Amino acid sequence: MRTVRIIGVLLGMFILGNILRIWEGPRSGTDSLELYYDRDSLTAYIGIKSGMYTSKGFLTGFQYTLLTGFADSLDIRLGIIGTGCHQNCWSLLSNGQVDIVAVHVSDSIPQTHAGAVSLSMPFRDYAWAVRREDHSLLHQVNMWLGLVTRGEEFADMERRFFRSYDLSSYIDNGTRTDRISPYDDIVKRRSRLLGWDWRLLSAVIFKESRFSMGARSRRGAVGLMQVKPSTAAVYGVYDLFDPEENVKAGTMFLRQIQKRYTAMGFDSVNVVKFTLAAYNAGESRIEDCINFTLDQGLDFTDWEVVASAIPLMANPEYYVDAEYLRHGKFRGGETIRYVKDVLSKYEEYLSVIE
Repeated sequence: MRTVRIIGVLLGMFILGNILRIWEGPRSGTDSLELYYDRDSLTAYIGIKSGMYTSKGFLTGFQYTLLTGFADSLDIRLGIIGTGCHQNCWSLLSNGQVDIVAVHVSDSIPQTHAGAVSLSMPFRDYAWAVRREDHSLLHQVNMWLGLVTRGEEFADMERRFFRSYDLSSYIDNGTRTDRISPYDDIVKRRSRLLGWDWRLLSAVIFKESRFSMGARSRRGAVGLMQVKPSTAAVYGVYDLFDPEENVKAGTMFLRQIQKRYTAMGFDSVNVVKFTLAAYNAGESRIEDCINFTLDQGLDFTDWEVVASAIPLMANPEYYVDAEYLRHGKFRGGETIRYVKDVLSKYEEYLSVIE
């Protein structure tokens, strides 16, 4: 009996201690909160609609940054397996294929999954859904969100992802700013690999995704720079939802292309133009364009000359018997517009971005 009483007293002291810690609340910073989760990784799905538009495109980045911060607090790995507002994310959660789904608080949980999931405390207009039986994870999520969302770091994150990056007022008023997107710091670092002005690399990313981490193409390209997983793997990048890794893979691919045209003796302006064209259409396709221009007796080192010749490549008279055209017919209008649009956006950034 005495042993039972001692155990009861110790248990009571433990419960009282935890109640007092919760009542006291967080003191300062995340260091005052010790979190523990008995796994070495988490898998998440960002179930929030976030397309290629600056008014909505940053929502995925906001959730990714927050989820990464939570995983870091637990000292475990985070994997994102998908984004977008899809009903199957609830099945993925219920079946144990993902551990967390970021959702809008107004989203209704399908009746078939309502009894299997629980929502965290809301933050802004969002919440994280976890499996109902995963009590430990839900507790850790709520403790962490309760602390972090009241801190300055979260306020900085809100300013970064929810401010307007619309440059029209600066253009109209002839004034200048120093921000293009929430990812400027990453772009500035990575642009050095190319020897490019960071505003030019920003123009590429704007054209590719409008800075939407959740952007996906029908061809399987992902994220800010619309990189295919097979291309990223060449450079040792496997998490294309990580903005740092995505831009790393994109810039390394651009550098590989750039070296090709530098070695061919193109001048610096045309190196950039051909690099942009090949990033859009593929190196071998642009090689076809160069060969075709050369066959026409034109200057294949001048992108504007090559671009003016490309429309002929859609004419059977020119491409049917041309053995040097490995890919056959090529209309090329999209690629020509791509180069123009990127350089036009770059000129715009030059006019307003310090």
